[in-house]
Amino acid sequence: MRLSLFTICFVVGDASFSRASEIAWEEYYRQLEGRSPRPLFVDALPFLPVQQTEEQTLVAVDLGCGDGTETLALLARGWTVLAVDAAPEAIARLRASVPSGDTARLTTFVAPFHELELPNADFVYAGLSLPFCEPDEFDDVWRRIATAVRPRGVFAGHFFGPHDSWAGKAGMSFQTRDDVEALFRDFDAHLLYEQDEDGAAVSGPKHWHVFHVIASKRASK
Repeated sequence: MRLSLFTICFVVGDASFSRASEIAWEEYYRQLEGRSPRPLFVDALPFLPVQQTEEQTLVAVDLGCGDGTETLALLARGWTVLAVDAAPEAIARLRASVPSGDTARLTTFVAPFHELELPNADFVYAGLSLPFCEPDEFDDVWRRIATAVRPRGVFAGHFFGPHDSWAGKAGMSFQTRDDVEALFRDFDAHLLYEQDEDGAAVSGPKHWHVFHVIASKRASK
């Protein structure tokens, strides 16, 4: 497995934003146009369930789909995808990019995560999105995710830690390593990598404290 080190490039407009809702998402999506799938997503692919019969439908949920790069990659592999983002411009960009032959396998929602009832899924991908949950909504959002992942299904996503320079920003959630490990008590971890280092963002230098996780849900006994 490749080590999922990466430089996260957020466009936040004013680097001193006080709430997650102030991030200039449209500018961020423009900056990301043409990017490759994120390393964590690529690292998760070998662990994903494989279609066993022609009748079987593999279902993925892309939480915080953003510019849609990972959703498009899943559609190209034949998956049925629910793509969710709170920003209408993100969903509009995604829909404009989907090949006509894949549109029947894509469902989209513009909604915050805590309002969703997630379908049973073989893969839930939350790339750099869960930290932007309100702290008082995070536990409910995670419960919905953990319930949605089918036995032997896979979760891949990021969590921000308390050393991150954005820690304490209103409208964002942060977890310690113990918190992250507790979230995955019903999963087998393939990767739990803690990145705690100075780095760059489009808005300027910052300290990143990020947990990169890939885990498979245990089958019921």
